[in-house]
Amino acid sequence: MDPLPELSVVIPAYNEEKVIAQTLEAVTGYFEQAHVPHEILVVDDGSTDRTAETVARLATRLPVRLLRGPHRGKGAAVKLGMLDARGGLVLFTDADLSTPIAEWEKFAPWLRDGYDVVIGSRKVGGAEIRVHQPWLRETLGKGFTWLTNLLLGTSASDITCGFKCFAAPAARRAFALQRLDGWGFDAEILFIARRLGLRIREVPVVWTDDAATKVRLGRDVAWSLLELLAVRVGAWRGHYPRTPGRPTGEHGA
Repeated sequence: MDPLPELSVVIPAYNEEKVIAQTLEAVTGYFEQAHVPHEILVVDDGSTDRTAETVARLATRLPVRLLRGPHRGKGAAVKLGMLDARGGLVLFTDADLSTPIAEWEKFAPWLRDGYDVVIGSRKVGGAEIRVHQPWLRETLGKGFTWLTNLLLGTSASDITCGFKCFAAPAARRAFALQRLDGWGFDAEILFIARRLGLRIREVPVVWTDDAATKVRLGRDVAWSLLELLAVRVGAWRGHYPRTPGRPTGEHGA
């Protein structure tokens, strides 16, 4: 059996045929140059294009594994990959690399310092947004973060940035408790991490909006708000255990 990788990179993918090959080449090239033993898990979320076939072809020469499931949503795809990962650290990132993979170098020192979770933020000092979202999407994103912090007691500056890394034991604990399949999973997983007393660090990242985003504004925003309420109700019903006696909270850069 091959030795376990230092890092697993989880990439949820739904109809990403146009970008997935370039993304896998970029991720592999970066970590090979950085001498980081790694694996890449592409989780195909029921794509209807040739995403899976493209990944399978590249897996013959790149350290890539393909996981396939029915179309359930980004949250379900990320959970599947995070729980199947073999690395000591597990990073999930978007298929379009809106956050360049080289931003990993900002994460590594905090993980070596003992943080359980490091999350990218577009809202803290040092962050750089090279291409902004349309005004309405950006405003709704800020509103979602504010509402998440209000309803769930988190204190992150940026809930939805799709660049987050977990130490493997923390990933297994947190994602085993995840219940949401849709876009609201980011809020849920940070809520779970906080309740488990995991050490969380926010780090500023570079980010570029992708005009070809799969987000459908009205439907997905409304559904995410309902998912926030589902997390709150789930907490009242005891679905998310709390680890007593450990400090919690998000720490900025």
